Amino acid sequence: MIIPAAIEEFLLTSLGMAKDAMGKATLERALAQAMRREGVTDPGIYEKLFKTSGEARQRLIDVVVVGETWFFRDRGPFAYLARQAPKMLQAAAGGVLNILSAPCSTGEEPYSIAMTLLAAGLPPASFRIEGVDISSAALEAARRAVYTNGSFRGNISEEVASFFEATPSGRGVARTVLAQVAFFQDNLVSERSLLGRGPYSIIFCRNLLIYLTPAARRQVFVRLDRLLAPGGLLFAGHTETVFWHQQGYLPVQSDRAFALSKPLVAPAAGKPKPAAPAKAPPPVPPPRTPKMPQPAAPAADTPSAADRKPSAQTATTAGTLREARRLADSGEMDKALRLCREHSRKFGPTAEMFGLMGLILMARQDAGSAEDCFLKALYLDPAHYESLVHLSLLYGQKGDARKAALYRGRAEKASPGT
Repeated sequence: MIIPAAIEEFLLTSLGMAKDAMGKATLERALAQAMRREGVTDPGIYEKLFKTSGEARQRLIDVVVVGETWFFRDRGPFAYLARQAPKMLQAAAGGVLNILSAPCSTGEEPYSIAMTLLAAGLPPASFRIEGVDISSAALEAARRAVYTNGSFRGNISEEVASFFEATPSGRGVARTVLAQVAFFQDNLVSERSLLGRGPYSIIFCRNLLIYLTPAARRQVFVRLDRLLAPGGLLFAGHTETVFWHQQGYLPVQSDRAFALSKPLVAPAAGKPKPAAPAKAPPPVPPPRTPKMPQPAAPAADTPSAADRKPSAQTATTAGTLREARRLADSGEMDKALRLCREHSRKFGPTAEMFGLMGLILMARQDAGSAEDCFLKALYLDPAHYESLVHLSLLYGQKGDARKAALYRGRAEKASPGT
């Protein structure tokens, strides 16, 4: 099916979606579903309806936006939130933590936040949660707050089980939780989005940026950064932490939290760069780029000098990277790794592919294999920023202050903002 030009333009300019972010087949299925809802079979007729009907545009949005979510997704962010929120409450303005979930999809995330805080002992009056999404259908489901098996994937512990009630249609969220969350519709890419909202102590913005163009990502950053209080927490998707770190946010040292803190002092305008920890180790001389020995017969995953030549498969590699990130951020990390390895065997390894594999392996808590991938990425591209950043974090977690400082220094020199 040919995607009408008006719809491609709408996705780019109004939703900020990167070209092929969903994949052509997925977009075609979404368009076919939207056409069926309108009772239209001809793409040309649908395009005319789309141009003139705000309701038709909203119904397309409802089927296009990614709604993959479930309660306590990834678990790590909520475990970290439970530990940090009581400390943050002591310093919160007015003794209340304001929290944003954006996008909130069908409500599982903001309700998970509320259950986490109530289970951690925070009084109901001590926090408020707002959920925002562009999809009216998703928000309707969020307000209905009754969920079937797809929203539960073995992540419900005994301490939060009491926050659900059995209903004929599924498990409903208890009223004590519903009272903590308010929902509203907005488009985070829109110039006037989130006006009058905030400030927030905590923002969850997970798995949105991976679908956006660089310009749209920057717009979302500017708005959320304006609304997040200095020292506040930002929870991102697995592979999105690099973007926030590039803007000057500081990754927290907690396994699988995928969280960053906003600096108390903002980075200089136009010069986002990684900030050193408050207690940075003494500086060490910048290293010479190590030369790895080249085996006579390299294995499929081992980079060689020939691999460093420009590839004719640039477009294919970019598409594979997007799909692998999507799989990883959907929790299908095994599939993402297989895709990366198959692509490397077929077309040859790249720094970007090894860097992404390192991120996925970090998310799986396989630090040794992640380190190996990041080092291979640096062999192919000694200035590969994401690998430098994450090697610095890995060595910091291992207590190797010298190597952490070494790679942090190299990352600062390689930062896109410098």
